[in-house]
Amino acid sequence: MKKKEKIWIKKCKDLNDMLINRNTGGRLSNFELLRLLSMLMVVNLHSFWGYEYGTGVFQAFDFFRESACICAVDTFILISGFFGIRWKVKSLFNLLFQVVFYSFAVYGACIAFNILTFSWHDFIEQFKCFYKSWGFISSYIVLYFISPALNALSDQSSSKRLFEIILVLILANIFIFSLNINITFFIVYLVGRLLNKLDVVNRTKNHAGFAYLMVTFLIFTIVYTLFLMFRFNASRMQSFFFGYNYCGPLVILQGVFLFLLFGRMKFKNNIINWCASSCLAIYLIHMHPSIKNIYYHFTKSLYEKPFFEHVYSLIVLFTCVFLGSILIDKIRIYISNRIYNFINMIWQALPLRFKKFETYIPSSLKVLF
Repeated sequence: MKKKEKIWIKKCKDLNDMLINRNTGGRLSNFELLRLLSMLMVVNLHSFWGYEYGTGVFQAFDFFRESACICAVDTFILISGFFGIRWKVKSLFNLLFQVVFYSFAVYGACIAFNILTFSWHDFIEQFKCFYKSWGFISSYIVLYFISPALNALSDQSSSKRLFEIILVLILANIFIFSLNINITFFIVYLVGRLLNKLDVVNRTKNHAGFAYLMVTFLIFTIVYTLFLMFRFNASRMQSFFFGYNYCGPLVILQGVFLFLLFGRMKFKNNIINWCASSCLAIYLIHMHPSIKNIYYHFTKSLYEKPFFEHVYSLIVLFTCVFLGSILIDKIRIYISNRIYNFINMIWQALPLRFKKFETYIPSSLKVLF
């Protein structure tokens, strides 16, 4: 084995040092806090209607808060890429169960509170949760399953080669795949792997917070100018490479600087860690197909209020969505753990032959395996 490969393997084994406090042995909270912040930024993004409402300084402020948060999804994927998604049965079960649970639980809650009336069509629609209900979740599950290949690609490539691969993928995503969201996630994930490979958190000493603000101002200037001069709408802005596009270089760079800002923090907080274990629920609940239009309608209605009342209402809304989702998810975690332990108990009790793949292959086909 080459010396560089040995160093890289050792580095991968020591990655937990970025997450574990060596003094206390507890899980560090810097990246957990960033995950929570990313979801809070997503909640904010979904409350923005500046293209249709607002004027003058208030509208400019609205675009600025959108510009400050547009890297939320990329930042969440960067964290996954930096540490690498590692296949574990329990983590995969938790991800899939969480999606199924909220698909039916939120729909059931809407029926119980008379927000919706029950129909078999809508009930059956909940089974499509993995590919229809949530765009982000569908792409993240695809990323989860493709991550071993992306990990292998990054592990076997030099930093220079990986950077070249990322550039090629970005160009292909623009000119061939029309900014496909799945390809975008692959790219951002590989950027996270590259950040790890280069050890940028420890090796670079730039002012990440200041750099994040500068990129935010640049994005805001470009976007607001395009809106004022050319009346770009949401669809055009999201497809414009230097606008609110997740694959855009400015948005990725903004996410990188935000990642570096939190990466250099070293602190432990059990409350943050406890909340972060439920961060995905924040997205799953407020963007459930049964209630997201209610969220949209309410946030649109806030534009009719005076500016400071609008801001105050948003703060209250974000707090309720944020804390409410986390508390609800603790129930889901309890149920999930019980079900997983029950399934695992049955699996452990099965004879060994039932755990082998060959057991379920017809004898006539075994020659192929």
